[in-house]
Amino acid sequence: MAVPTVIIGAGVGGLTTGAILANNGHKVMVLEKSGKLGGRTTSMEYKNHILDNGFHIMPFYKKSAIFTILKNLGIESRLKLAKVDDIAFYADTGFHIYPKGMMDLLKLSLIPFKSRVRLLKLLLPLAFSSIEKTELWDEVPLTKITNNLDSDTNAFFEAVCMLAFADTADHISLGEFARTIIRANPFKGGTSEFAYPDGGGYDSICRVLGDFILEKNGDIQTKQSVKKVIVENSKVTGVVVIDSSNSEKLIPTNSVVISYPAYTALNQLFDENVIDKKFVQKIDKLNKTTSVVEVHFALDSQIDTRQVVFPVGDNYVTKGIFFISNITPSVSPPGEHLIIAGTPVLPSETEDSEKIKEIVTKMKKEISSIYPKFDSSLLWERPMAWKLVESVVKEPGKVWKSKMPHEIPGISGLFFVGDSTVSYGIGTDSAAHSSILCAPKIESFLNS
Repeated sequence: MAVPTVIIGAGVGGLTTGAILANNGHKVMVLEKSGKLGGRTTSMEYKNHILDNGFHIMPFYKKSAIFTILKNLGIESRLKLAKVDDIAFYADTGFHIYPKGMMDLLKLSLIPFKSRVRLLKLLLPLAFSSIEKTELWDEVPLTKITNNLDSDTNAFFEAVCMLAFADTADHISLGEFARTIIRANPFKGGTSEFAYPDGGGYDSICRVLGDFILEKNGDIQTKQSVKKVIVENSKVTGVVVIDSSNSEKLIPTNSVVISYPAYTALNQLFDENVIDKKFVQKIDKLNKTTSVVEVHFALDSQIDTRQVVFPVGDNYVTKGIFFISNITPSVSPPGEHLIIAGTPVLPSETEDSEKIKEIVTKMKKEISSIYPKFDSSLLWERPMAWKLVESVVKEPGKVWKSKMPHEIPGISGLFFVGDSTVSYGIGTDSAAHSSILCAPKIESFLNS
């Protein structure tokens, strides 16, 4: 009887990989330590609203890696998507429409016309570059091309970086930024549109993938914590799992796919000396985090019809306001509205309750200044603060091919997927892209 390929982690990376393998006739077993699918995209119900674990969005809409996989599997119709295209900036001069394409930059009222022309001249060469050329810029900071721009144009860049990377421009690789611009260029087959599941919570993506795996006779087990991956004579032979009853069991397998941050896996799942120490040290350097404070607000009235608003300027602590109910009403009960506001913070600030309260107070004051009806409409608030894993960070030298490889030389049957591994994009798009790149390697091994 053939042993299954064991996939550790039921986030987007693990489930897209599992779906691809199962669709091609391979036996897969997905193990997830929590009680539900989704990983970092897990959603929860709170006071009759569906709350995501932070704000998630699918970049590039039907050109995204996730949609590409769903389409290749023939199940794209199972995931209903709401287009996110009503995006605006907010400055002291009021609301300004977010440009949906390169030529829209000339209509960008946020900045003076001369600055728009200069911005267009700056971005056009990037937009028409090749993906291969962008690799030359992976260790170059984005600020190399933004440092000499005026303050209004820099404010625009900051807003773009918040939408595309959930971080500030000084933390972004020029190479990663250029790849994003290329993928948004319609003349290169791309799109600048965004999407969100229309039917409740971002984890809808994982539910669709999970159902498909089960249909293809795959096995998905939750509340299963993997204690160790067993490697004997440089070959994977099994995994040791602690189940929901706290019992230890051995699952024989000759192939394991790890789908969560690589540095964590390398330091936790293997006996000493199984993985070369120098290799582990190299991957440990990817353990770079950024942090955010995000707040869900429930309102009893609609304060804006837009979907996303970016306050711009150094005077705003709030860097993004996402009107989730305007994207899909399914996340809220009738008559109520859900928004989420966020801002990047220092990692140390996520552990300082007083600092978090201070930030939340400032954010509420800023939102009230933009929307005078906010205070009277507010039903409840739910702050969140956490450190984002290294894979979200797009700092120079920590992107694309500098990330964790999908295989470790010298170990047969061991594979890594997810946004901490070789891939471009951010978050779920990056995780799905890693599956597209890694799945053929896994299949080649299984078929050998």
